Amino acid sequence: MREFRHGDHLHSDREFVSNGYGRFCSAAGNAEWPLPHPRPDTTGAPASGTAAAPAPNPGIPTIGENGASVPGVTAGSAGSAPARDILQASVPPPAVPSPKTPITPDAPGVDSAFGAFQRGYYLSAFGLAIPRAEAGDHAAQTLLGLLYEGGYGVQRDLAQAASWYKFAADGGSPKAQFALGSMYLSGRGVAEDRGKAADYFEKAAAGGDIAATYNLALLYLEGKVRSQDLSRAAQLFEQAANGGNEDAEYVLAQLYDEGRGVAQDKATATKWFAASARLGHIPSEVEYAIRLFNGVGVDANEAAAAAWFQRAADVGNPIAQNRLARLLSTGRGVAADPITAAKYYLLSRNGGKSDDFLEQFYNGLTDEQRQAALAAAQRWPAG
Repeated sequence: MREFRHGDHLHSDREFVSNGYGRFCSAAGNAEWPLPHPRPDTTGAPASGTAAAPAPNPGIPTIGENGASVPGVTAGSAGSAPARDILQASVPPPAVPSPKTPITPDAPGVDSAFGAFQRGYYLSAFGLAIPRAEAGDHAAQTLLGLLYEGGYGVQRDLAQAASWYKFAADGGSPKAQFALGSMYLSGRGVAEDRGKAADYFEKAAAGGDIAATYNLALLYLEGKVRSQDLSRAAQLFEQAANGGNEDAEYVLAQLYDEGRGVAQDKATATKWFAASARLGHIPSEVEYAIRLFNGVGVDANEAAAAAWFQRAADVGNPIAQNRLARLLSTGRGVAADPITAAKYYLLSRNGGKSDDFLEQFYNGLTDEQRQAALAAAQRWPAG
């Protein structure tokens, strides 16, 4: 078995597939619009009539070689489960206001409809938003789009969602422009039209929407509906990264690492990998750990690298599990632990990451050690 020597480097195994660097953001999954857990509605509708955010999968996720989700447009809704149709609810639907129906205004700085949505009172949010939306309130129109897109308190209806988003988008709402652009990007509720998607992302980005800025940057990087402009893409990624978008930080780090659209700068690349990692971006945690181990753009620190590998490994990233197993097998940055090393190797192998070095290491263990490692892997993530 080849010894893992002091001068050895860990490789990133980062692959650029599909659009090359990242996945597009969508409206209903946008972190700027937190999706609440359902609660009983004030109208009396049960919580089971609303769509809940999905629970995390405790198993090993289906991921690419670098730990990232397969790039592409996400489904765009936490409410994929069939939702309760408001027209079939035990309470009557809100009345459509006539031109004479008075609308009670909210106090300055208060949005009662969105507040109800955030608390999980979806039918109340719908009832409060309808008269305001029909009176031209862009925030209410955007909220109705989100309710219809996610199936929150109403039957999911992507065409209705797109219609309400368009009212608000054409009225200048950056959030609605981003949401409608996302629907055009993937053909949800409207015919797919990446050109229109780019146009709406441009408008939303000009209005300060961070997710739209990130998506627009990907389109400039991709070079299909917008002429490829790496410098413009890098500028947009930096705007989104400065706004706290961890995906933008990750892509920007790669651009600095390779010198695409910006002057190559390994230290700046490492800085952005670190920023994204601290926000919980798993592929960035792996990349930052590798750079810490190898001393790329930062002083080498094997103990810190091991800690970051541990963090990503414990949420199921096969690359992190593989690299952590190597460190545990050789006592690099962490105390040598052959059984735990073998456990993480088995997990990474199960996740599709083969490794001749670790296979030889595993085969060299005693039967008792292999059985203990196998038992620990089967208990994971519980122990």
